[in-house]
Amino acid sequence: MNLLTTVSKLAYRIFTIPASILVTLVYVWFIVSVMPEQSLQSAEYAGDWGAPDRHFFYTPDELYAEISGWSEAGRDHYINFRLGLDILWALAYTGFLCGWISVLLNSTVPSGDPERLLNLFPLITLVADYSENFLGIWLVANSATRMDAVAWLAAGITGGKWLTLVMAHGILIYAVIRAWRHKYGR
Repeated sequence: MNLLTTVSKLAYRIFTIPASILVTLVYVWFIVSVMPEQSLQSAEYAGDWGAPDRHFFYTPDELYAEISGWSEAGRDHYINFRLGLDILWALAYTGFLCGWISVLLNSTVPSGDPERLLNLFPLITLVADYSENFLGIWLVANSATRMDAVAWLAAGITGGKWLTLVMAHGILIYAVIRAWRHKYGR
């Protein structure tokens, strides 16, 4: 048994309906409480453009034009949020997606079928989000020194994060349809 299969099986055991409901409540709490407040706070230093990770893609010129106007307090806020609640936010949306994909596919995809590994797809987004945060922190903390290669890498990872997040939601929709068909017929 390979590592992916082992992790996938563990996710199927962990993400029961009650566990998935719990992680959904945490996810919803972030959406209605933490993230709107974060958006308001970031608007104070980042204006309408916001943080780089809100964009699908940006160029180093766009990034440096925006962050050059951030105050020291703004840069500190950006960094502290990414080292704090943003870590939990990524875990919340990843848990929501992995949890419900696992619950829905568990009863519809037979054991041993490679399709069962779809429950791990949201982990790609999690890794991209954490990589994006690491690079964003590095760029913002060193904003006086232009690092175009790092900025291009960060922008590419940000685009990949958004793309894989959309794909993970697509997998969730697929799992819902598959479970619906399994329960109510084709």
